[in-house]
Amino acid sequence: MTGQRASEGEPAGSPTAPPFTTERRDASIVEQWDVPSRTYRRYDCGALVEERPFTDAENASADQAIADAARRATQAALLERARQDLATNQAYLDAVAAGTATTDDAIAQVAVLTRQALGFIRLTVGGPLLDDLDQTGG
Repeated sequence: MTGQRASEGEPAGSPTAPPFTTERRDASIVEQWDVPSRTYRRYDCGALVEERPFTDAENASADQAIADAARRATQAALLERARQDLATNQAYLDAVAAGTATTDDAIAQVAVLTRQALGFIRLTVGGPLLDDLDQTGG
């Protein structure tokens, strides 16, 4: 049987989890990939039998896992912003319906909607567009 776990900080799969250690276990063998130190370790019946730096493939996999975690965190932040933006937009529409919205409110709303549209596009397209949360302008 094999399993994986994050050993530090937040649980595995958490969008803000720090670099992690992954393990694969069977009856007597434990393989460990320690991402923060980029070290592979293999234990047999609890005794360390191999320790080495990551291979190029293991480094690439670790880099991808860290990038994916950062993108998931950005995606979660953009979703939270979208929830908050719904309330902001509803308040503006309520002011329009009540006849209290001003020309300045309408001009400001254009900038707000543009920022929201950029965030929505990044959220929808994903991938590299999720690499920087601040591209939506706050």
